[in-house]
Amino acid sequence: MGNLTQNAVNVNGPQITVEQVTPEMARAWLGANVGNRPASSAHVAKLERAIRDGKWKMTGDPIRFSTGGSLLDGQHRLTAILQSGETVPCVVMRGLDESIFDVLDSGKSRQKSDVLFVQLGLPVETCKMLATATTWIIDYEKEQYGFPGKAEKSEVLDFVKRNPLAIAAAEYAQALPRQAPVPRSVAAMFYYYASQNSQAKAERFLERFMVGAVDGATDNLLYLRNRCAAATLDRRPIHRSQILRALIRIWNAEMRGKPIKHSQNAMRTDDAFPTFI
Repeated sequence: MGNLTQNAVNVNGPQITVEQVTPEMARAWLGANVGNRPASSAHVAKLERAIRDGKWKMTGDPIRFSTGGSLLDGQHRLTAILQSGETVPCVVMRGLDESIFDVLDSGKSRQKSDVLFVQLGLPVETCKMLATATTWIIDYEKEQYGFPGKAEKSEVLDFVKRNPLAIAAAEYAQALPRQAPVPRSVAAMFYYYASQNSQAKAERFLERFMVGAVDGATDNLLYLRNRCAAATLDRRPIHRSQILRALIRIWNAEMRGKPIKHSQNAMRTDDAFPTFI
């Protein structure tokens, strides 16, 4: 597996070596890159420049392989080595359990969407939408109505595995226009809950708000759309917590058959955060 300049082997666990990694070795090892996150071309380019400029420094962060030989971590470094055509020293660790994959963080930290991509095999853009929307859903479940978005990667993955409707919500939101009054991930979070009441009504509701197909000039969602658009133009976008508060309040009123009479009341913040009915 290459020329060893140092060898530190633990017979009861992973094997750690320092190796001069050639472009040929990098190419072969990348062939074992099964189920890894999508590579970032920008990060690879940064590493490649460092190698070409003689600024590469070996750190203690290893290139990692599983007990079965799969590459768990290091694809950006290996791609940079391959593209640079240079040989550089790297720490290499072999014999790791496959299960550690989703908690590995290297030179470019894994994002929640990276873990979803690897574990679920969904398209990259779907995973990005799903990761963000699920984070808001978890906040809502925890009654963290400021929506701080601090859910851990493992928490997001576990939630999606237990609640596949989150995937359907992300896929639905992806089909909405990009030029919408709020990020589509907010719509995905809303759809996750509202569609459990009525899928058709949830889709019509979001068509009115996200697309602009409103029910006349007095539609509460038209008022909310206009407020969001004006705030964005002023470079003072409305926080997702306030948007979701208004959306849920309007939805609940319509589900009760008693739409809000004065649209500005949807934006009130002087009472408890509403929950879906």
